[in-house]
Order: sequence, then C-alpha cells, then structure tokens
Amino acid sequence: MYKIKIKYFDKNIILIEKPLGIEITNILKKKIKNNLPNKGILNRLDKYTSGIILIARNVFFYFFYKKILIKKIIKKTYISIINKEIYKGFINLSILKKKKIFIKKNFKKSLTFYKIFKNKNYKSLIYIYIKTGRTHQIRKHLNYSKINILNDLYYNKKKKFINTLHYKNVSFYYPLFMKNFNLSCNIPIEMKKIFLFNFLK
Repeated sequence: MYKIKIKYFDKNIILIEKPLGIEITNILKKKIKNNLPNKGILNRLDKYTSGIILIARNVFFYFFYKKILIKKIIKKTYISIINKEIYKGFINLSILKKKKIFIKKNFKKSLTFYKIFKNKNYKSLIYIYIKTGRTHQIRKHLNYSKINILNDLYYNKKKKFINTLHYKNVSFYYPLFMKNFNLSCNIPIEMKKIFLFNFLK
C-alpha cells in the first residue's frame, strides 16, 4: 500500500507528493470529502510521473487557480533524465487527444521549454517548463522531437520501473501572502541514484 505524503497545507491548498506507479487521482477522490469540482484536485500526473498534486480546499482558491492557469501565469517545473546531450530549446506543437494522443497542427497550443542542468556520457538531466498542461504533453513533445526520456514506459516501451520524470516545483502569485509563492517536492531517491551513478562518477 502506498503512503500518501502531505508536503504542505494551509487554509486554501494541500500539496500531495505523488509516488511513481499509481493513479493517485482515483485514490484521492475516494478520500476527499467536499463538493468542489473534481474534488478540488487541480492537476493530474500520469502513472509513471512523480511529484506535485495540488488540491484546493475551498471554492475561492479552486477558481482562482483555474483562472491563473488559463492566463498561463503559473510556472511549472519538471526534471527529467534523457538519453541525449542537449542544452536548451523549446517545442511548440499542438496536441489532439482522443483515445490516443496525436500531434496536430493548428489545434490546442502546447508549449514546452527545456534547458540543461548537467550532461555526461550521452545523457542529460534537464529542467522542463510547460506553459500548458495537455495530457502527456512532456512525453509526447520530447518523443516527437527525438528526445527520449530514460526508461520511458509509455513511448519507448522500456520495462524498467524507474522514475525519470518528476514534477518538482510550482510557482504562482498567492493572495494569501500577497506575493509569489513556491511549492516543491523533493527529487525521488531513485532519480538521485541515477544522477549520482551517471553524472558524478
């Protein structure tokens, strides 16, 4: 049984640390008792991505967050390990979602930025910033651009159950404190081990 960790909470929000390998939104919906849309859950992560799950505790913050999300004034930072040495760039490709996810021109705009933190031996640890939140956006964008996430279970069909994509930080203006506010989740231990083995040897 997975233990759900609460990393932060106040009167408006709760930050849950999602571990690798579970569909946590289904679990949360069973545990959360409120009448908010989607039980107040503000973001989703796929099964094989770890990191931040934000939950609104009241209607005010739920709709405030949705508003600034639409205005694209939230900074979302992921980290990933990839099988390529790259430095920085951006990917601007629309994503169409039906039963499968396709890259389509002139559909819903999807924008992903990335930059290097460290590279060595044909691998890179990169920061990824997304302005939109389409389903599988990071995985689909990188895969389409020939940038392969290490041990990706979705698009490269790797069988190793190792975490290499993590939602690390979210930053936004928070009326409660009247300033920009940062929330983060620690890097999972399995990613730290990969980093130490591949980049610091």
